[in-house]
Amino acid sequence: MKFTLIILLFLTFVSCNKEKYFDGPDHYSDDFEAYSKIEDLIDGNDEKWSYFQLTFDENSLSVDSTFSHTGTQSMHFYAAVSTEEKGASKCSISKQKMAFYEGETVSVEAWYYLVGNETANWLFLFDLEEQTAIGAGPGMRIAMVDNALRIEHKYFNPDILQLNNDTVLFPRNEWVKVNFESKLSKKKKGYVKVWQNDQLIIHQENWKTLPTDFLYSQQGTKGMYTSIEFGITANTHDNPIELYVDDIIVKKLD
Repeated sequence: MKFTLIILLFLTFVSCNKEKYFDGPDHYSDDFEAYSKIEDLIDGNDEKWSYFQLTFDENSLSVDSTFSHTGTQSMHFYAAVSTEEKGASKCSISKQKMAFYEGETVSVEAWYYLVGNETANWLFLFDLEEQTAIGAGPGMRIAMVDNALRIEHKYFNPDILQLNNDTVLFPRNEWVKVNFESKLSKKKKGYVKVWQNDQLIIHQENWKTLPTDFLYSQQGTKGMYTSIEFGITANTHDNPIELYVDDIIVKKLD
């Protein structure tokens, strides 16, 4: 009983002092013009990107001048198909130790160039989540299903589909602007919006956009988001994916 009381007091204390104990930046942007190789993205202090991941040997990540939305460079991602034996195929860059708290509104803008016309069901393009020491952090992700974007949650919440089932397909072999905006709430007081090339395609009000606080075990949360991830955050079982990403802007709205 005493141990349980101590845990409850600790959780209450942490919940009331998140901004003091889990502080971090609430904005980040990158046009990828300042790098000559992918190692330049990481400085070891989380001032730039925190890490990149390549889960398969054949996956690749590079600073590339083949296509760019602005300037002369963008990030190039290539990921082989996921398999039952090897698991999820990932090729992405992530920035951690950020701080987006309940009640705040997060805005994300990025430009994507998806190569080819092959099927890409359950391709994940962006994650907003909380980093955890063990397992995958809870959060929200932009996913592509049947060549159309949707919001998928990494906790118990149904997917958010496009407005009125009037599906707007994702263009291929051209630059596409994707904007994501969400008011963060552990209750059904938040919202999620997604624009594709300035057209509002997803709008969900009265939505739970943060997972509820609970003590760390195999996976846990402080009821905030601390990590952004771009690229091929998970590939499908369908086909290899080649993707370019440019002009990323992540910020808290006033």
